Amino acid sequence: MAGSASPPHGKSAGASVSEQAMALLMRPVRHAVNNLSMVMNANLDAAAPHLPEGERVTRQVLRAREAAVSYDTLVRGFLALGREEGVKGAISTRFMQEVMPLLAMAAGGPLELQTQGPPVLVERRSPSLEAALVLAASGATALPAGPLPPLRLEGRRIGMGWRLPPEAGAALEALGARVETEGEGAVIELPAG
Repeated sequence: MAGSASPPHGKSAGASVSEQAMALLMRPVRHAVNNLSMVMNANLDAAAPHLPEGERVTRQVLRAREAAVSYDTLVRGFLALGREEGVKGAISTRFMQEVMPLLAMAAGGPLELQTQGPPVLVERRSPSLEAALVLAASGATALPAGPLPPLRLEGRRIGMGWRLPPEAGAALEALGARVETEGEGAVIELPAG
């Protein structure tokens, strides 16, 4: 019977049809995006060295290459939010560079990442950690208009120049992170990996 089939990927019967469809398509869409990004980037990389220097078309191809790289990073980060939960170690600087496009979108503007000290291993509980950091970055939307304070990464500690929404702090603490108030902002200490 059609009515007795269980929803895909363990979704409850109350999940909307669109949520079920998104869950069903997440893995194949992620695979297709990886392939499409690889083709775009490989072709732009191959074409750029053969174009005349200083020409308009060369500048256009180089801008397209920059956009393709930004697109790839942003979409991969967004699609990673739909992955099944998993825990692994990650290098702090690399992890933060991967999530920066999502954090900037949530913060409502460009964000700079300033790093101090050597990178360290952190516990990356994906996609929950990425999602909690997106919520934390959304706290920047409460700041007055103007440039956003940079994020500061020192080891496992991420300094944000704004208050975190309560749900962000709760989500981070549930993942084993420590959240402290520092001046007008907050510091998140990620769990060691």
